[in-house]
Amino acid sequence: MAATTGGAGGGGADDPRDDVAAPGEDPDRSPGGMPAGAWVTSTYFAEGFPYSVVNALAEILFKEMGASLQAIGLTSLFHLPWNLKFLWGPFLDAYETKRRWLVGTEVALCVALLALAALSGDGASLALLSVAFLLVAILSATHDMAIDGYYLEALDPRGQSAFVGYRAMAYRFAGMLVGGPLLIVAGSAGWTGAWVVTAVVMIALTLLHALGLPRVERRRRPARELLGAAIRSPWPWLAIAGVGLAVAVTLAPADASGRSPGSRVFDAVAGIPVLGAISLAEWVSLVLLLSLVGLLARLPWLRARLAGRESAYATAFVDFLDQPRVAWILAFIVTFRAGESFLTKMRWPFLRDQMGMSLDQYGIANGTIGVTASFLATFFGGWLISRHGLRRWLWPFTLAQNGLHLLYAWLAMLPASRHPGALLTSSVIAVEQFGAGLGTAVLMVYIMRCCSPLHKAAHMAILTALMSVSFTIAGVCSGFLAESMGFANYFLFTFFVTIPSMALMFFLPHLDDPPAPAAGPSS
Repeated sequence: MAATTGGAGGGGADDPRDDVAAPGEDPDRSPGGMPAGAWVTSTYFAEGFPYSVVNALAEILFKEMGASLQAIGLTSLFHLPWNLKFLWGPFLDAYETKRRWLVGTEVALCVALLALAALSGDGASLALLSVAFLLVAILSATHDMAIDGYYLEALDPRGQSAFVGYRAMAYRFAGMLVGGPLLIVAGSAGWTGAWVVTAVVMIALTLLHALGLPRVERRRRPARELLGAAIRSPWPWLAIAGVGLAVAVTLAPADASGRSPGSRVFDAVAGIPVLGAISLAEWVSLVLLLSLVGLLARLPWLRARLAGRESAYATAFVDFLDQPRVAWILAFIVTFRAGESFLTKMRWPFLRDQMGMSLDQYGIANGTIGVTASFLATFFGGWLISRHGLRRWLWPFTLAQNGLHLLYAWLAMLPASRHPGALLTSSVIAVEQFGAGLGTAVLMVYIMRCCSPLHKAAHMAILTALMSVSFTIAGVCSGFLAESMGFANYFLFTFFVTIPSMALMFFLPHLDDPPAPAAGPSS
């Protein structure tokens, strides 16, 4: 479905146009709103923008404010909402429309970014800033689910494949702006000025989407029912109390010996040499890994427990678990980018320490040439998949992603006297990034194939959250493995760690068609 009827303007809570959902003919056209290429680009830029603010700027701000190394390390925990977003993803399918969730979370993000501006002045409180960043992270993760769900509602499978490149380009471009020009603004105008700029950008995107996004869904249950249920349930209040306690313990003043309350909690563990070297963020990653393994082992039990419940929340999970070979799907999503994650974490240390590449050279090679190569590959891959189908290009694109890791192993094996110049090293970066872009096209299309039409946002949240866990785990292990194995063996390892995902490809469903809708309504 490409678009719907209805005007371009936003409506009130009872606007009947949100209840109209007429299919379109051409995925490039969106009657009643922006062309599909325009709104795909703007929404995925809007998705990448707050994500990059949280995951690229928080640690820099904390360092500039003189935070302890422990507090700086704990900023990585702001990523947890993306790991756990599947817990509230089903509510986006059961209530309102994805369009309303999208615009509503953007309005809330504007307020949260303005709150960051107000809190970042002289004498700023790290505790209050942590709460603000966590709020932005939760809103951003919810915003991601709304955008992904809207994308699946607004485009048919051919259009979904064709616009994969637009998604990747816009998302990465947002990250480049946050990591470059916005930092320059922070350096020249201060952090308050930088946050005002981010809020202005978000306000402009919010207005664009409120006025220009086509209406593609029928409205589900009203949001006031969800709000009432949340107020009556103890779980949101327990979560808020837990987050508040964690922030208070982490950022409380140190005692006379210089130890914070958080450090004292882990004193017993710190006495064990191996375990004591693991940071709190890494402990969280290991818990996520163990939880993931336990989930895969207990899928039949989980489905049986949820099957007897009538809520839309349980229905979304049961519908997902009812897919054929769901364990294979989950294992494939988790492992598909594992090799790329390991490689990415150690690319710069290797090129800097062993190849002698300067930061400026790396910025051009990876941030400009490499990113451009990745953009082009994702565009090209999505276009080919939309024309010929996922099954035809699954193996070629996957081998391109994984096999090109061996180029880094080759570089690492060269003796120092034969190290190539910056031009050849930059070429290796560009070629490997091109292969990674082809792999991105495969993964994006396959994830969309695994989302039921009745529970698009919930299923997308489950799958992307699991994919995100693999990135976190790779980051935890990469430094230790590279140090113990050496770079040459480490880059060989990044190839061999891709073999499980390629073995799983023989057993995957949905390579030809999306899953069929389950019988009955979803809410």
